[in-house]
Amino acid sequence: MHHNSYNRIHKSCFYNGISESSKEYFNFRSINTRDLTDLISDAENNDKIMKIMSEIQFASANRKRIPEYITADQVRALCNLESRTQRFEYLTFLFKKEKCKIANTEKKEKKKKERELRLLEKVNNSENSHMDYGLGRNSLLLSVRTYSMKKFYQKKLANAILLGEKIVLDLGYESYMTEKEKKACVSQLKLIYSVNRKSKDPYDLYFCNAMLSSDYIQYLKKCLQKFSDTLISLTDKSYVDLFPKEKLVYLSPHAKETMKEYDHNAVYIIGAFVDTVKREHRSLHKADKEEIKSYSLPLDEYIMWGAGSKSLTVNQVFEIMLALKNTGDWRKAFAVIPTRKIRKLEEEQIENQNIPDKIFLMNTSKNQN
Repeated sequence: MHHNSYNRIHKSCFYNGISESSKEYFNFRSINTRDLTDLISDAENNDKIMKIMSEIQFASANRKRIPEYITADQVRALCNLESRTQRFEYLTFLFKKEKCKIANTEKKEKKKKERELRLLEKVNNSENSHMDYGLGRNSLLLSVRTYSMKKFYQKKLANAILLGEKIVLDLGYESYMTEKEKKACVSQLKLIYSVNRKSKDPYDLYFCNAMLSSDYIQYLKKCLQKFSDTLISLTDKSYVDLFPKEKLVYLSPHAKETMKEYDHNAVYIIGAFVDTVKREHRSLHKADKEEIKSYSLPLDEYIMWGAGSKSLTVNQVFEIMLALKNTGDWRKAFAVIPTRKIRKLEEEQIENQNIPDKIFLMNTSKNQN
């Protein structure tokens, strides 16, 4: 493989959050046909490689939003995409991800320098530093260490396994998602774990129907560092093999029946599926095939929607269920829905019209002006 196109980045690598000095990257603008051929031994024919090569050259020449560096796995993922549009969308996704990593690294460095400067100023300006009151100096408040916080969260999760309610994230949609959608889904699963562990009364999490040897699951484990410490039950088994079928309830936006109230004896299932294009009713079809009850959330009964999509992310559905479990109040549960999706009403509309008893936002921009 040519040295001019295959670069080793000998520094803390911010591209995938991996600190490996031996991590190897392609300089994307310098990739050539031979590089692609070496990487994609199972390519259908040379025509596809030539087509992708011309797209790369076009993107470079026209200053398209493409990443500076790209891994071998990302090159393979790019070449596995069917259409030109999908490939350019994936490159844009990698470009944004790369820029975000760079910005975060620079932000951390800036904050570190600011902290050092503040500390230096305090030392220089304080004549009686032993009398200074505040965190990190003289204080009545004890510092809670990160280790202690982790132990606290771990105990709550352990109690959830013994006494808590179960909830299932169905990971059986891997084959229907693109690489970009898989990455988005993993990010949402990571958010679910974070929100759950900090909850007053967390769920006992089950990740079912997982293809344990797949790159998708390995990436999930990498994102949730020390996966064994998360106390998540990750299994290739189906939920129908783990729980009584009569207790299972599949949450699907396309279900014919609407959920009325939370059942603390039920085991709810959320499909871990990011579908940005096709919008197929896969979760409903799956529930019907497995003869499991399926409900949709009563969103239209409580939310006055604004313009745009009514779809919710996997982690938003989870947060709704977590809040509903702990409060029994739909309004409090739906507070997690982003405000950009909720309709804004003028004060005159609220006064002059018979507004239904739904969640909406008051437009205060005029009042502020």
